[in-house]
Amino acid sequence: MKIAYLIIAHDNFDHLKRLIRAIQTEYTYFFIHIDRKAPQVSLDEFYHVQVIPKHYAIKWGGFSMVEATIELLKTACHFDAFDRYILLSGVDYPIKSNTYIKELFEKNQTINFIEAEPMPTVNKPFDRLFCYRLECERNVTLKSLPVKAVNRLVRLSGIRRPYPQEHPDYRPFAGSQWWAFNDAFVDYLLNFLSENAEWITFFKHTFVPDEMFFQTIIMNSPFAATVRPTLTYVDWVSGPPYPYTIQKLHLNLFKNEFIYASHRLSIYCFARKFNDDSAELINEIEKIRSKY
Repeated sequence: MKIAYLIIAHDNFDHLKRLIRAIQTEYTYFFIHIDRKAPQVSLDEFYHVQVIPKHYAIKWGGFSMVEATIELLKTACHFDAFDRYILLSGVDYPIKSNTYIKELFEKNQTINFIEAEPMPTVNKPFDRLFCYRLECERNVTLKSLPVKAVNRLVRLSGIRRPYPQEHPDYRPFAGSQWWAFNDAFVDYLLNFLSENAEWITFFKHTFVPDEMFFQTIIMNSPFAATVRPTLTYVDWVSGPPYPYTIQKLHLNLFKNEFIYASHRLSIYCFARKFNDDSAELINEIEKIRSKY
């Protein structure tokens, strides 16, 4: 079992290093995207770690997040063959032991873990897909203000785009962006992307495409029956902020093998989000991990 961890990071680099230390083994490899806007960080102390040379300036809600993810996948596949590809953020942390995670994947080699629900949902309406949108910074600045104004005018106009003509019968799906794909689906995915340029062009002008792009592809593929819920726990109930930063109140939850979240009881191997000040909390989580 060889595992490729694909990590998207832009800050909290002390925690990023804690994350790598926690899941580094002889069978794990790390491919890391550092945001172009972030300060430089050295990860030379680790082995099997590669910071990919291409750095995107990721904007929340924009296609740059998907571009970084695809680049991570391509880099990992070019480097070697892996049995499992796991997408994490730099502020994630494991809540199960490495042995537990490895055995879970060994027992479920045909399963792809990703949240994917048919659209529209309460939080993911069709406007995210069919309303043309230009990527811009989340915060209002002199640079982003004109783009935000254009996006608002387009949204209020009621003008909507048609679905990509290459796959008009594809039903759209959406869910959390964090996933764990097996090698068979990753091969299918990269071949699909190389043969469907129109699909990428369409999603470049959608809103929060990282929560629709991969979900829609897999659920309209021969791998749809292999999909199971994501392995990354995120607290969208507590807060603000959203998602809520992991606190001591979550520790009792993590002691259970199955956790109730997102209206279901499921296995979670990772949680987000943490920060550089989470060291004391991480020590408590390590005690929990040791029992798995």
